[in-house]
Amino acid sequence: MIDIHCHILPGIDDGPEKIEVTMEMLRMAERDGITHVVASPHFRCQDVPTVEDIRENAGRVRKEMEKNGLSITLLTGADIRLTYELITCISSGALPSINGSRYFLLELPDFPPPHLEEFIHETRVKGYVPVITHPERNYRLLESPLRSEALRKAGALLQLTAMSITGDFGRQIRKYSHQLLRMGCADFVASDAHNMEHRVPVLSKAHKEVSSVLDRDAAQRMFVDNPRAVIENREIL
Repeated sequence: MIDIHCHILPGIDDGPEKIEVTMEMLRMAERDGITHVVASPHFRCQDVPTVEDIRENAGRVRKEMEKNGLSITLLTGADIRLTYELITCISSGALPSINGSRYFLLELPDFPPPHLEEFIHETRVKGYVPVITHPERNYRLLESPLRSEALRKAGALLQLTAMSITGDFGRQIRKYSHQLLRMGCADFVASDAHNMEHRVPVLSKAHKEVSSVLDRDAAQRMFVDNPRAVIENREIL
């Protein structure tokens, strides 16, 4: 399995503070059957951390991984907040996309703007593909499942959170996650892990649930095939 959204870099956002916890998270992910993790700290254009901050931090983590004998692969990206400056970031090529690909994680505000579909279209015209993170936990989208479907039709992809699917965020969010799965509106499932306590880097439990709600082929697409296409900068079939 490939985890395209994980807050695993130390001391850079609200993920782990120390590199020792980062190592524990990577070990947990590896034990769970995850082969690749995309380090994706919170990011706002023209703010900190910068793209270079993310790369340098990941470089230090990779050295520590080598010392600890970890075989899991660490890639970089960012959980990019939708702001007015984002189009400038995209136009200048200063976007921390997933492994340098055309795909980038997009975190929506609590109140998504009314012209979001136009923004999605503009990013597609510029050669990028937004992957909207955890739409099932955005209460405006939760109130209107058809809006999520409209965003996908506009050209965005949707990433659900593993713990949403398994009910760790509550019954309502689990129900909406399953609804999006059945609507065919989920392209990826990722951990969105932050720590070793309440937001852990585990995908296997959600993989089993998606296999039950849909089927094993659908789970293979969301946990393996689509994420692999993203990190290899290929089209998602």
